[in-house]
Amino acid sequence: MTFQLVYYSQQDPKWKQDILGFGDPGDTLGYVGCALTSVAMLISGHGYVETPKTLNQKLKNVGGFSSAAIRWGSVSQIYAQVNMKSFISCVSSDAPLGLIDASIAAGQPVIVMVDSSPTAGLQTHWVVLYAKEGNDYLMLDPWPYQTDITKKTYLLPRYSQGAALKRAIMHVIIYECFTASGGIAQPSSSTTPAQSPQPASVPASAQGFSVRVKADVSWGLNVRSSADTSSANNIVVVVPAGATLTALSAEDYAKIGGVNQWAHIRDDKGHEGFAAAWYLEKIQTAPVVNKTNVAPQPTAKTVEVIPTPATNELVVIVKSRVGRLGAKVYESASTKSNIVSVEKMRAQLVVIEDVGKAKSKIGQANKWLNVQTADGKQGFVNAELVALP
Repeated sequence: MTFQLVYYSQQDPKWKQDILGFGDPGDTLGYVGCALTSVAMLISGHGYVETPKTLNQKLKNVGGFSSAAIRWGSVSQIYAQVNMKSFISCVSSDAPLGLIDASIAAGQPVIVMVDSSPTAGLQTHWVVLYAKEGNDYLMLDPWPYQTDITKKTYLLPRYSQGAALKRAIMHVIIYECFTASGGIAQPSSSTTPAQSPQPASVPASAQGFSVRVKADVSWGLNVRSSADTSSANNIVVVVPAGATLTALSAEDYAKIGGVNQWAHIRDDKGHEGFAAAWYLEKIQTAPVVNKTNVAPQPTAKTVEVIPTPATNELVVIVKSRVGRLGAKVYESASTKSNIVSVEKMRAQLVVIEDVGKAKSKIGQANKWLNVQTADGKQGFVNAELVALP
């Protein structure tokens, strides 16, 4: 279905005094419920109607909070059709605007963190981005208490604190709803979907169309022999940001920029495989490439390299010493709590607590790190069992 705008305010009297998750008495939805309210707006817009009040309770039922902090990946425990696809910290780096734009174009709004105050320090606040206009985004902001969704609210005038758009966004959360059909309703009309850019007209006889790896994919793009990310064994080659590739059919070309789409492509050395289409962009002029004139190259297995995240987020890896037992990720900072995941040696974990404090704990005994696994599960791991890549 087309995403429909649904507005909720964390200040609504119906729930503003409710305690968020398992927080302290002062952790009310009205005070710190912006993230929860943003998720409620997002999934409601996809047709899974939840208010902040009902979503708060359902997430508590599945252990979806660490104190008052939402466990973003827990949303899929309630709605299997909604999966957390990206968790990107960009406090100290430029926000991946290309990735945000591609998600919105695919009918998948994006939740982002901004600084809500010009005062010293980061005053965390979460909003939902649903459209791009010029060099700004339209957003659903859970803080004000207003229900007029026909009113356009822009991010930069309210939350940029004078910074450029790429520096006004501090964190990006992308959920993918598998039942979405594309398009996002606009404030001027609750029934008319936003029109995604149409593919450039190309000759029917063309055997290939030029596309480019987005500039913000600074860690390089994996080209795989199959659309399977569970292993590195199927990686054919890693191509750098800005590289020009060839989409091998009109169907593949139409997928470019689409979230959860895989395109069959070839690089300039003849390597062929599948690449994540949301990391690619179309080039205005699509030259015809004669496939028969390109000599296929051997697809020798390349050495797997753990990419450096483009967002400068803190990533740790599970030490080899854990052996076959793996490293347990617990629901809370205690071995008496539930185990949410067991991570194999060399598995990557994203640290979701203060980076400065986290770095001093890595490798230390009797210390815990709040982390997120590759499949979106959040919890705590013994800091002694992980190391920097």
